Amino acid sequence: MTDQFDVVDLGTKHGNAIAEFLKKGNMYLGNDQLFKSFRKDRCVGYERPEAENYRSIVEKKKFRFRVADLATDEAIAAMPAAHVYLAFHFLEHVPNKSWANKLVKASLTNAKSLAWFRLPSFEQDKDTGEGVLREHGMRFCWTHWTGHPTHWLVQDCVEAIEEWAKDNPEREYTLKVKPAELYKNIGNPRIVPISAPIDTNEYSESLGPKPKLPNFKPPVVSAWEVIVNFSN
Repeated sequence: MTDQFDVVDLGTKHGNAIAEFLKKGNMYLGNDQLFKSFRKDRCVGYERPEAENYRSIVEKKKFRFRVADLATDEAIAAMPAAHVYLAFHFLEHVPNKSWANKLVKASLTNAKSLAWFRLPSFEQDKDTGEGVLREHGMRFCWTHWTGHPTHWLVQDCVEAIEEWAKDNPEREYTLKVKPAELYKNIGNPRIVPISAPIDTNEYSESLGPKPKLPNFKPPVVSAWEVIVNFSN
């Protein structure tokens, strides 16, 4: 496998995930020398063809930009090698879990050092998931967005990684799963009534009152990190 890029970002939008990684990604990469060698012009963001309007924003940040329909086998097969693969708030946008599964596995195959998936929470448990909110008639706003056809769970991601590992026993890796973002109370604007219209982005008083509740203990997890580090 020949490296073509330092970082590949799937669903890049404005290139913010690349920028975040270049600032603090070494906390997961764990290789100072490699991290310091990364260059902006060897980082590339992928977007769907209809998002060509993001190109100028990404290229202004000195990153490269590519368009591809990543819900096709042809585009997935053409994904390049890189030290790092990122997929921040991306897998929920693909048509179904089958394509998300393929994209996770392709990311692992093409990543030499690190694959970092950030997932908005669709978990329904009553410990730290949306189930906590639903007990009070509330939900995450993104649960019902037309742009989120795939409610990709942490377990879905872990299972895809484990399936890939069975087919690639020579690739040693460590897996870390941890909260990426926490909501401490019901007042967060991204928490809306269950009855809120589809594609509601944030709470407004017109949606009806929120219940008065103490802070969540433990906090509700609104996003998760699933991080794969390769040792070879």
